[in-house]
Amino acid sequence: MTAHMTMYEFLKCEPREPDDTMIVYFGKKTKYGSFMGNIDNLAHYLRKNSVRVGDNVAVCLPNIPHAAIAFYAVNKCGAVGNMIHPMISEYGLFNIIKKTKPKFIFLADIFYDKYKAVLSDTDITVIICRMAGYASALIKLGIAYKAMKEKTPRVRYGARVVRFSSTVRRGGEVRITTGGRDVAAYLHSGGTTGESKTIVLTNYALNVIAINALTTFDFGHMRNEVAFMVLPLFHGYGLAINMHAYLSFGAKLVMVPKFAAKGAVRIIRRYGVTTITGVPTMYEKLLSAPSFKRLNCKKFRLLICGGDNLKDALRTAFDEQIASRGSKVKLVEGYGLTEVSSAATANTNFNYRAGSIGKPLNGVRVKIVDENLNELPRGEEHYGEILISSQSLMEHYYDDPITTAEVVVADENGVRWLKTGDCGYKDEDGYIFFKDRIKRMIIIAGYNVFPSEIENVVALMPEINMCCAVEGKTKENKTLIKLFVVLNEGYKYNLTMENKIIQTCEQNLSKYAVPGKIIEKKSLPVTQVGKVNYRQVMQMEDEE
Repeated sequence: MTAHMTMYEFLKCEPREPDDTMIVYFGKKTKYGSFMGNIDNLAHYLRKNSVRVGDNVAVCLPNIPHAAIAFYAVNKCGAVGNMIHPMISEYGLFNIIKKTKPKFIFLADIFYDKYKAVLSDTDITVIICRMAGYASALIKLGIAYKAMKEKTPRVRYGARVVRFSSTVRRGGEVRITTGGRDVAAYLHSGGTTGESKTIVLTNYALNVIAINALTTFDFGHMRNEVAFMVLPLFHGYGLAINMHAYLSFGAKLVMVPKFAAKGAVRIIRRYGVTTITGVPTMYEKLLSAPSFKRLNCKKFRLLICGGDNLKDALRTAFDEQIASRGSKVKLVEGYGLTEVSSAATANTNFNYRAGSIGKPLNGVRVKIVDENLNELPRGEEHYGEILISSQSLMEHYYDDPITTAEVVVADENGVRWLKTGDCGYKDEDGYIFFKDRIKRMIIIAGYNVFPSEIENVVALMPEINMCCAVEGKTKENKTLIKLFVVLNEGYKYNLTMENKIIQTCEQNLSKYAVPGKIIEKKSLPVTQVGKVNYRQVMQMEDEE
């Protein structure tokens, strides 16, 4: 298996039988023969309808089998999978379409009504994917009944709006003319700069991250693995690891379009899930589900957490829970960015250091540098910006050479490094420790304060559900720490609670990191992957 091929070809390298299960979706199994047949037929349809090498096709779908089939079919054509959040705003979709000009767009039937006004002013052909399309007959009946009861608007099909089912019926040969160095995907992200960017990734980058990740975790092949897949394909973590890596190495995917803890426990038990790739909020919800406390955890082989900082309290509580019910593995934390196709570092079950984001994956190099890009010595006192060099590094930001040049720099040997904008340090054994986004760092009296350290301490309190520390100002324009908190059910915010939070911070942090102001909120804004959106929190009013 080599990374120097298309993702479609890479997917086919692992030997399988036609009756091998590839995907399970709402009780129905999609077999390898059917899965690849659908991909081949859809690729022929797209090619017949003028999709050429270098074109892009928008895949604006939740986690349903159509999304995987569409992505690999687009890839076989030599086109680019333009991966878009299925619940993006109309304005956001309009901007992406205006910038990237896709030829087709795959949409879920339940979202078509929301976007049809935006799409009516374009010449893009819409392929409608039924959420129940690959589900069991019983689930299809339930969805149809719900749609009828809620009077869901019907889709009017025609020349410009077609059924997905009609695109996978008849096939023909599509000759592959692209390879590893050709572009495979556009992923839309906040980027290392905080501004919305379109990240350009090649076949090679996405293939090599699959190899690097699974060899790091010591998986030769994954024939016996059952992977729980809820991470979205518009995110590098979901596309590169949870779908492409697992499918390419032989795992069976249980696809779930939306996470719900009770349903997740049922799926884990029913299908014998062995590996989960998730974000902190997902594991937090699992931990609080009553049914999870009765789950047999002996089959777990790999539990990865990424996408946000994993709080010590959550990691400890989760590990204790699963160990008490037979698990021999830990919840391991990884770190990465879409600019390197997802993961860059990770703890493993055999190389693990609590509190760290692990060591670099195979094929990845990480260094800590000062503001002049000089590499710093190891040790907690020598923290600086995290730089990553990886075979999976993006080509560039779409149509943005200036920003690309700002974040991708070459060293004296011509090696390309990504400036992550994150601050951390490397210990004597090579484990990487993340401190915070550099732009989040707050300077008080010349002392560097990292909001994530405050949040880690406060999150350990049983009364706290969510929290976010940001920079604030006194009436005299002096800098202070402003802490927003959301309490768990059953607790009230009063002077006693405020004093407890302050005392907890005083006991565990430097005096400069103790909040000067605490504001209770009923909720805090979150990003697409469920982490607190500190940029939006910074704009929030102090009063409830």
